[in-house]
Amino acid sequence: MALLQKVWRQRLSYRLVRSAEESKIALSSVAETRASLPFISDELATLISQQGLESALNQPLMRILEQVQLALDNAQEKPDVIYLTGGSARSPLIKKALAEQLPGIPIAGGDDFGSVTAGLHAGRKWCFVN
Repeated sequence: MALLQKVWRQRLSYRLVRSAEESKIALSSVAETRASLPFISDELATLISQQGLESALNQPLMRILEQVQLALDNAQEKPDVIYLTGGSARSPLIKKALAEQLPGIPIAGGDDFGSVTAGLHAGRKWCFVN
């Protein structure tokens, strides 16, 4: 409980989330990675595996796929391409699940981080100009 209070008191949640994102990115290319959180405690570290990540992401991934299906049902047509963006777009789990849900549709990506910001900026301009 003391470590959680430290995260809250010292406003370390951004660093914690960033460490989690870095671990997910690392696991897109290696079987396991060591996650260390010395900004919380020097002893706070663990090995994380792709298999462990897959298990942890199973339920959220199912929700993502449900939202994809809902969008497809509402559009009443299949996309020409699936464009992934954001740090999670590097995840082989997400790519595999989408490829299984939408076979034969190419999966593309771009700037995993800058494109999210650019999209938010474009959306803001569209919402407030139109």
